[in-house]
Amino acid sequence: MAGQSLGTILGRAFRLRCPKCGGGRMFSGLLRMHDRCSECGLVYERDPGYFLGSSYVNYGFTALTLTPAYVTLHYAFGWTNTQLAFPLVGWVLVFPVFFFRYARALWLGMDVYFDPQSFEDPAESEQPEPPVR
Repeated sequence: MAGQSLGTILGRAFRLRCPKCGGGRMFSGLLRMHDRCSECGLVYERDPGYFLGSSYVNYGFTALTLTPAYVTLHYAFGWTNTQLAFPLVGWVLVFPVFFFRYARALWLGMDVYFDPQSFEDPAESEQPEPPVR
């Protein structure tokens, strides 16, 4: 796993694949996540509440899509705030449900990239002890 680029890991996240090996699917349905990777055995949910941070990722992407939409529709096309209220409220209700899986995959991918040692198998990282003389 050492030496994987951020682009590789994020690409796997956007394909909803295991960030460690890229082989196993992370989800079995729209909102149901597998417990571990079918290929490498990586446990996805490391602790209770592990994916709480993914809600911040989801919120951030929702804001990043909402803000340009509001500015464009309001200032470029002259829509009033009253006209914008219903479609933009609809957007902030629908987009996070759609993006839920991607936010979780991105959260796990960032964790694998920034803290790769915590995802290594203990057997892989063990080095033989030097002989005693």
